[in-house]
Amino acid sequence: MSEDELDPMSIEGLDARLVNVETILPDLFDMYELRAAGGPYYWATLPHDQAVKLWEELGKFVTWLDGRYLTNLSDPSYRLPACWYRHPIAIEELTGLMVAHRAAYDTRSAKASSALVDWHQRALWPTLDSLKLRAGLAGCRDRDDHREPHAGPVPFIVTNEYRQYVNMNV
Repeated sequence: MSEDELDPMSIEGLDARLVNVETILPDLFDMYELRAAGGPYYWATLPHDQAVKLWEELGKFVTWLDGRYLTNLSDPSYRLPACWYRHPIAIEELTGLMVAHRAAYDTRSAKASSALVDWHQRALWPTLDSLKLRAGLAGCRDRDDHREPHAGPVPFIVTNEYRQYVNMNV
């Protein structure tokens, strides 16, 4: 008698159902953790201990990225300066790249897929181009010390004037 033919209420049927539940439960927990509100990579909401852990993970990832890719590129403008962690755009983009890398190289999936190529074509190279252009790293790459990115205009803050405008125009 196959599993499909078992009476679901018999001991054997209940045992088979339990094995199925135990098989899928870890994946369900992983999915829930990865989709929690804000996610485990949303810097603004992380408790201190989780932020410290994420900083350690990101530092290891950037060390790997530098040794595996950046030091091997012929264009030195892609190199990250030693103070990359002081640039908010670099932090966010490198965190996203790290998370995408983890997903692409997930060892729990035994199926062949294009995930690795996708990571390179849709995550790695566009992120490196974006960092080169947008993260304000060039001023530090050519110096031995950190240089604050261009201050630019005053940052946006939700004010009463803003709220009044929104209330009148929505």
